[in-house]
Amino acid sequence: MPLERNKALVRRFFEDAPYHPEVCDEIFADKIPWHALYRTDHPDFISDPQAEKQAYAHHIRLWGGWSESIDEMVAEGDRVVVRWTFEGTHQGEYLGIPPTHKTVVFSGIYIFRIENQHIAEVWNLWDQLGEWQQLGILPATQEILHQNEDWEDQ
Repeated sequence: MPLERNKALVRRFFEDAPYHPEVCDEIFADKIPWHALYRTDHPDFISDPQAEKQAYAHHIRLWGGWSESIDEMVAEGDRVVVRWTFEGTHQGEYLGIPPTHKTVVFSGIYIFRIENQHIAEVWNLWDQLGEWQQLGILPATQEILHQNEDWEDQ
């Protein structure tokens, strides 16, 4: 059944590749367009299995024993959509910020396009605001709301 096979392939992205980067050679197409919906300065880029291995190594340096868990998965045609949760501890320089050693938990959505039993294209969107608030890059929403209440009282 193609839908179940596609879902199994995407599970390997989450469950095998972070711990065994050589799996990237098996699950990714030779060229993978990534549509990074969170970046307005450079929203799209082309990756390949070797770059994906390097990305996993970078994540380990940056986030330590990080994990992305599958919260929900839906498949239709050549697409697999995953709602996921990330958890990691900030251990490397990120956006010019030295390690805070803070643990962050945030969610996102991937849309994978499968072609010839390989991940051939990816769309990615996550709660970058929540991530940045947990790292202390931006104030927490509660702080902003409290500041607005003080301003309204004046």
